[in-house]
Amino acid sequence: MEMQSFSKKILVVLFAILLVPAATVRGEADVAGGDATDTVAVQGQRLKGWIRLLDSEGVTLDTAYGKGEIKIDYQDIEQISSQRPFRIYYGEDGVVQGRILGIEKGLLSIGMIRESAVSIRTAAIVTGLALQEYETSWLSRMRTDFRHWNANLALGWRYERTAVDKNKLEFGFRLARRKSPTRLVFDFRYAYEIQKSSGGVEVTTKDELTTYLLGEYDVRDQWFLFARPAAEKDLPRLIEQRLYPAVGIGYRFYEDKNYLLQLPFGFGYVDEEFKDFGENTYTAGYLGFEGLYTFKSGVTISCNLLLMPGLNDPGEERLFRFDFDFKLPIVDPVALLFRFTNVNDNNPDPEIGDNKFRKIIVKFIRS
Repeated sequence: MEMQSFSKKILVVLFAILLVPAATVRGEADVAGGDATDTVAVQGQRLKGWIRLLDSEGVTLDTAYGKGEIKIDYQDIEQISSQRPFRIYYGEDGVVQGRILGIEKGLLSIGMIRESAVSIRTAAIVTGLALQEYETSWLSRMRTDFRHWNANLALGWRYERTAVDKNKLEFGFRLARRKSPTRLVFDFRYAYEIQKSSGGVEVTTKDELTTYLLGEYDVRDQWFLFARPAAEKDLPRLIEQRLYPAVGIGYRFYEDKNYLLQLPFGFGYVDEEFKDFGENTYTAGYLGFEGLYTFKSGVTISCNLLLMPGLNDPGEERLFRFDFDFKLPIVDPVALLFRFTNVNDNNPDPEIGDNKFRKIIVKFIRS
């Protein structure tokens, strides 16, 4: 009975966190349109509608002739103008406000009148939105004013009522900042699960925490230095504490707003303490992999890999972590997250073993 009451409370909290922000954002987006239409000329045709977004590739236009949005590249635009003022971010910290007055030779003209207009390179545009949307939407203000930052909150909950009742809660938080020449990432995850049999016996089957702080500094071309302190615990697997900091150098093959591919490598140190088995420490090598790809539909796939083999005995002393995430947008800012995780390390208890594979499905809030 107590478990059912706890489950209902958790369910109410999750619905409040996930659905209320989404409903608020949708309401704000409806206000941002206005009656004044914008004009985009493409291949001799003048398209009427509302420019929703600008970036380095083109504009997203919500047409006045039907439902739906279209993405138009700058190279295809012959003429563009807006009746509404826009707020456009460009370069590292540039911001300009005004109506869109035209485009010529890769330069977008922004201002209230042509005499005082500012020309900015389209390739330098980070993002742009209608000033009315910026002023009425708290989420739009957060995303643009703090465009170097990205925050994700993941929540998951599962309840099963059978011969053995199960109550499971997943929580994750990730905060990242990218502004050349630095990149910072903080990641925190916690999972807890209890099982209660018909006889009233309650057992904790999951109590695990994983967190790390990643700092990167660009040094030359695509090379960067990094430091990555990390810690975790997993009580059902008898891991009371494990610290595994690492430092080294990395090579970034490709990076922009929606894509990332990089390979860090270096050295680390592992200090782990097991319940009933004592402490173990060793020096290790470090090899990582990080990849991110965002499709035009908003679907995102990402992959993270960490391998830390002990330098003295890599067969017996090692850490391996692999995460694969698939994020499917539902309604901004809520998405569905499918996470596949593989963990392999040296566990001294043969009954527990070294390998653990799990699949997690959670609701996901992004900013």
